[in-house]
Amino acid sequence: MKRIKIAAGLAAVLSFASCQTNAEYQSQLNANLDARLSAYHGTTLAEFIARTGLVPVNAYPVAGGKVFVIEGAPVYVTLPATQVTPGITRASACQLLIRAALTGPGGTADDWKIVGTSRSGPCNNLPV
Repeated sequence: MKRIKIAAGLAAVLSFASCQTNAEYQSQLNANLDARLSAYHGTTLAEFIARTGLVPVNAYPVAGGKVFVIEGAPVYVTLPATQVTPGITRASACQLLIRAALTGPGGTADDWKIVGTSRSGPCNNLPV
């Protein structure tokens, strides 16, 4: 009987120890996405587009190159209506910024080498 109680107590302790907070989970997702994006550093913009299907919608010049802007699809979150408040829908979208340096003469996607990335918004569903 004592062994059963010890085993049950140990199982409870292990299950509580393996619990993960939402912040820890989000941090783990962000680290995973950062690692996947870092794998593209040093490749060309053309290779990034070919592998992911993500195409820049805009670009702007910066010292040493350009920043290419990729916008993800909007994600909608709806809070249901209550007796005192109306239903509210909020939309947000991922914005991925790819910093690239010109390595060739033509200015085509093959001539831009990715040197860095940054992002904002819900980017966890990016196909990278």
